[in-house]
Amino acid sequence: MASTSFGLVLFVAILLPTMSMVDNASGQGAEATEENNIKVARQVIEAFNTGDVSNVSQFISPQYFNHESQVDPVRGQLRGPEEFIDTIKNNRIAFPDLRHKEQAIITQGDMVVSIINVTGTNTGNFFILPPTGNKISYEAVHIYRIGEDGKIAEHKAIRDDLTFLAQLGVVGPLSPEYQPFFQVLTGVTNSSG
Repeated sequence: MASTSFGLVLFVAILLPTMSMVDNASGQGAEATEENNIKVARQVIEAFNTGDVSNVSQFISPQYFNHESQVDPVRGQLRGPEEFIDTIKNNRIAFPDLRHKEQAIITQGDMVVSIINVTGTNTGNFFILPPTGNKISYEAVHIYRIGEDGKIAEHKAIRDDLTFLAQLGVVGPLSPEYQPFFQVLTGVTNSSG
């Protein structure tokens, strides 16, 4: 897992400077803005960890757009706090003990990158996947764009989906000869796919 974490951090270090940024024209207040942006990103982590969505409108913009929800035709229509609340509820149904643990947080201009370790036990449906009872632990990078209102306006994620899906038992190597390589990549043994 250490090499995966290093790879994610390296990827973010290369990616972040190339993303479009909205800079504070005067340069004053940039530190306060960055502190606010970090606070907002940490509120997302707290919502995933607790399932409490009562204050979502305080940190999620009405224009919030989640790139991840676009794969689903119904969820792809959701925006703003409604989409974020739906994401939290679906994740907490699937993983009632879901925990996002911050590994690092980076901010520049209107962008915040949060590197986290995700853990939990799959005891409920994860969207179309039935519960497995399996434990998960994988790395993820969440990229947030903060809007002019100081709230999250856009979200993208880069996750170790191979490890996540292997831990759920959804994917595995095509043949036994690939099992050692698969195990090195995912940490999962005795996979079936």
